[in-house]
Amino acid sequence: MANQINMKCKNMLIEYEQMQNVDDIIYSLSEDETSVIGTRHEEFVKSMALITLDSIPITRTTVAGNIFAELLSKKILSMEAITRGIDAVLKYWNDYLIDYPQFFSYIAAIIAPLLLSQNAFFDFNNLKDCCASIRPDNSTKFFIEVLNKILSSKETQNIKEQLGGILWIYNKWLASEYVPLDIFMPYNQINKYFENDRIGVFLLSIAMYDKLKMTGRKLIHDKLHSWISTNISVEIIKCPQFVRALTIAIIIECLNSNSSYEDFFVHGHVKLLTYYIRSEPLLGPEILAREVQCLYGIQIMSAALEYPEGMVLRLFHKLYQDSIISKESFEIWKKDDKFNAGFDEDLETKNLAVLNSFFLPLELNNSDEDDTYE
Repeated sequence: MANQINMKCKNMLIEYEQMQNVDDIIYSLSEDETSVIGTRHEEFVKSMALITLDSIPITRTTVAGNIFAELLSKKILSMEAITRGIDAVLKYWNDYLIDYPQFFSYIAAIIAPLLLSQNAFFDFNNLKDCCASIRPDNSTKFFIEVLNKILSSKETQNIKEQLGGILWIYNKWLASEYVPLDIFMPYNQINKYFENDRIGVFLLSIAMYDKLKMTGRKLIHDKLHSWISTNISVEIIKCPQFVRALTIAIIIECLNSNSSYEDFFVHGHVKLLTYYIRSEPLLGPEILAREVQCLYGIQIMSAALEYPEGMVLRLFHKLYQDSIISKESFEIWKKDDKFNAGFDEDLETKNLAVLNSFFLPLELNNSDEDDTYE
């Protein structure tokens, strides 16, 4: 029976790859009483996943993921059949890894189309169920591979912002029912797997948000500072992007507390940002670099949330009034075409016009200071 299912699935995979049509698959799964996979949906998912490992893996795994997403959206496959079928494969990851060193990457390529589908309603909670048998100690590599597949997918690359992939990931994470990062990645593995890139900043920001979420606002500085000291290496903290991750974590916490923008960055948040921006011993240029990363964090969250009206302006005012960010750093951010390149259109139409009311006084102040020195 297993061989029959495998042969049936292999033929389906080839036909779909050529025709991009799931009608025959739907018939086999739901109407054909003689089909070997008619009532074996979980086995169908497992078999499809395993077959892709032996036949042009990356291409075929993406095709399998597209099939699952379409069948899920049409309610031919249940969410349970998909999650249990994938988990049945991941359960024996140690064995498969011997023959397929890129095993986690192949399975991640199946998952990515499910997450990216607008009609399958597959989110990070469902991803959690897909790797239930390996969480959390052995799921970190798999989870990072899934994020990287999303980051490089053509669907997220079609988003006009250059950072489209990471914006999509933040948006999807925020829209999903709350899942702590340590479901997929134990906090004590962050140092081991952290890369100073977009995924690394995302993981760090969600980890810090998890801690903020569980802490009362009166204790956020002490609790998060203690957690960072225990779990995050000095090398990571020294990266300017650490401040970007911290800023994003604070913004997510404020958003989920239903705070108005005027109430973002309470005293504990200000203490955290001030401490980690100006950690000793740092030189002036290093402090400026960290301040600018704080502004990038706000920019990324604004874009991920599709530019809420007034958000950037109010938060910039708050940071300036609380002396967290210097005038020089605001000017550096404004002139940084490299980072802003992917955001030009939306920033100009939705943010920069409003931000003129923020930058104009700064420029006037600079002009007055120049006149004074003369």
